[in-house]
Amino acid sequence: MNFKFVPINLEYLEEIRNWKYDGFVKNIYLDPYFENIDENSSELRGPDGCIGFAALIKNKLAGLFEYYFGGDIIEIGLALNPDFVGKGYGKDFVKQGIDFGIEHFNYQEEYIKLNVNIKNKAAIRVYKKTGFEEYERESDSIEMRIYI
Repeated sequence: MNFKFVPINLEYLEEIRNWKYDGFVKNIYLDPYFENIDENSSELRGPDGCIGFAALIKNKLAGLFEYYFGGDIIEIGLALNPDFVGKGYGKDFVKQGIDFGIEHFNYQEEYIKLNVNIKNKAAIRVYKKTGFEEYERESDSIEMRIYI
């Protein structure tokens, strides 16, 4: 399945705000998008100034993909629409979001990283299937990296 990535907007954010998950994750932290609205800019910024994109399948909102820039390395954050969870979309979603970010931001570094809660076993499995490797473990989270 091919995802189309478009800049996040308020309509998509409102829809994401209403997503309900059965598993580990209960909600997605979206407040900064709404708190940092700038009428002079069409670009919405999320948590820690990240740049968010909606992932669409046949014009249906399938996910949120966020790109954080701390130094030269991209860190990603992502959420798949609960309607798509458990149906085999995860690996393609992660892979295509990474590929989009590399192209969109002309990313030239050797890896991309993410952090995942140590209890989020389903997400960890998807990330490993995509090619992420555990880099560092803390008490409640794992930093994972994919080398590109």
